[in-house]
Amino acid sequence: MTWTWTDGVIRMQDAVLPNKMSIFEINSYETKFLYDEIFVQRSYMQHDIEIGRGDTIIDAGANIGMFALYLLTEFDPSRIFCFEPAPNCLDALRANLARWTDQVIISDSALGDSTGEAEFTYYPGYSIMSGLFANKDRDLDTLKSGARTQAAQKNKAIVEERFINAIVGKKLENSVSFKCPITTISDVIDKHDIQTVNLLKIDVERAENAIIRGINDKHWGRIKQIVVEVHDQGAREHEVMRDTLAEKGYHTVLSIESGLDNSAIYGLTARRN
Repeated sequence: MTWTWTDGVIRMQDAVLPNKMSIFEINSYETKFLYDEIFVQRSYMQHDIEIGRGDTIIDAGANIGMFALYLLTEFDPSRIFCFEPAPNCLDALRANLARWTDQVIISDSALGDSTGEAEFTYYPGYSIMSGLFANKDRDLDTLKSGARTQAAQKNKAIVEERFINAIVGKKLENSVSFKCPITTISDVIDKHDIQTVNLLKIDVERAENAIIRGINDKHWGRIKQIVVEVHDQGAREHEVMRDTLAEKGYHTVLSIESGLDNSAIYGLTARRN
């Protein structure tokens, strides 16, 4: 299976995860990172987040489906709503979740604060940084910051910048922008008559606050748990979101994302009191 851009061809590749599961991937280094984050560190299951058999999950920023695969193999939920607008990721997502068509609903829409259309930027070399609010310079700083932290942890010393540049390479080159449809969490809840969202997972590279704004007051009580990656863009967005969720009746925990100590990226979990 392939997806062709105007500047070349990007091919999905077969891969085997450490747990022996066969999948389609885009970039092997991303797959390794996602597997460690989701299956090993269980990053989305921290601070008493609970998932049970038959639960309903909304996955905003599904990428190639690694989190959905984790849920399906570990917990057997009844429904997972996966949102991924990047066509290349969407192809891999559909291929990886093809066995679970009775449990998974896949959408090519992005989630936001209103229904409509917006410009989405896709990085073929580092798909997990793609998004509605992509900015190459800012994204490159984030990528280098993460590389510095991880290299320092591995080598137990400060790593020279030339090595960081070598690690990052050209991962954000050849970006592609396109128009994608936008919907809201409340639209999804109404359309599918969802009475309970057991977990709302949001990892959308700076669009997380827009998604939160797209939840109507009448629907907050249906959302039991939230796990979100929050980017501090200079206005203390992580603290604002924490306070907003607390006002909505959630017990919140705000923490630094593992391996991203200097990148202003935070993990926020919220469980309804």
